[in-house]
Amino acid sequence: MSDGILAEGTSERIGRRIPPSGARIGLALSGGGVRAAVFHLGVLRRLASQSLLDCVGTVSTVSGGSLVTAAIISQAGMKWPTSDEYLRSVYPELRDRITAADLFSLKSIGWAGAAEFNLSLIWNRAEILATMLERMWGIAGHLRDLPDEPKWLINATCIDTGKNWRFSKREMGDWSFGRHSAPDIPISVAAAASAAVPYAIGAMTLTLPAAGWWETDPATRAEMRTKIPPTTRVRLWDGGAYDNMGLEAVTKPGRGLRSCDFLICSDASGPLQPGNVSPIWSLLRGELSSPRLFDVAGDQIRSLRSRMLIADIANGIIDGVLLRMGNSVRVVDVKSGTVRPTTYYDAFQTDEQAALALQYPTNLKAPSEAEFDMLARHGFEIADATLTRYAPVRVPTSSLWKDVA
Repeated sequence: MSDGILAEGTSERIGRRIPPSGARIGLALSGGGVRAAVFHLGVLRRLASQSLLDCVGTVSTVSGGSLVTAAIISQAGMKWPTSDEYLRSVYPELRDRITAADLFSLKSIGWAGAAEFNLSLIWNRAEILATMLERMWGIAGHLRDLPDEPKWLINATCIDTGKNWRFSKREMGDWSFGRHSAPDIPISVAAAASAAVPYAIGAMTLTLPAAGWWETDPATRAEMRTKIPPTTRVRLWDGGAYDNMGLEAVTKPGRGLRSCDFLICSDASGPLQPGNVSPIWSLLRGELSSPRLFDVAGDQIRSLRSRMLIADIANGIIDGVLLRMGNSVRVVDVKSGTVRPTTYYDAFQTDEQAALALQYPTNLKAPSEAEFDMLARHGFEIADATLTRYAPVRVPTSSLWKDVA
């Protein structure tokens, strides 16, 4: 197992010990469509294998991370599942649902759906995504129905203010627009807003309540005075347009952690792909493609946030780890300077298989069962290779995936 988490291209050990038993774990689950959703399910399966889901106190999600967290909570009966519940029922049920049918494509919508949604396919695709989340993935309930623990922060990007718009059980808004203390929003709508890829899905337009808004201190988030919102409608894009890793809700560079003691950032962002595809045409095929400018900017923002997170871990400002999709267990060992017999890696995915998982397209299509298992196992193995030294009880990696199967 790895001796620590390593900055890319360096051999510096920057891993730190996990806090004592009972410490609060914070999860930041990135965007990346179905690829990210399944990868995160594998990461959570690793945590559940050692009863660590029960220690999660905060979950911050973007796009694919928001979609799968909505599905997890809905499947668990509007609560965060225990580790046992996750392994026994939530994970296998979501595997069945996610592999059964595309979440959003011409195939999943069908002719009947095209007639039902009509012009919404042109102007209100984010609302259609919310409807499909309810029908295909079983997402139900409103924000007010969410559990108090863990605190779930659903990240979107407000087009009107350019800020990080957040939904939670007791709040929605951003510091510039104002924050509302009792949002009456379906979970499917909040999750779809978080995944509303610019131009491909397009903005989620929300009609807002006239009262209940507050101006808050940008630094402390403390309510200062009531506020009249500047408009009765707001347009929201994918949270990845602002921060595809979901980090800002739980930590800012140099300022430590917020509402948790140990951070696990699961980054299933895809690599910058060559060329450009029409966003609308790609969506109808079940893929997600935004204009090239957004892809380039997003890739640069993610790289900067990754480096700042790694620097804060290295400097002891926060305790946490970054789980980077695309690294095999062998690569994690190479980066940590850990030397093992070549045969040790026979039990894990190869470098090529890990690279194949990273190259899986960012889409809303149903993976095959084999593809689902590949992506989920990749998340499981990277989480295990990274977290072994931090877990309260060490269990050989080669047995864990089989033990929880």
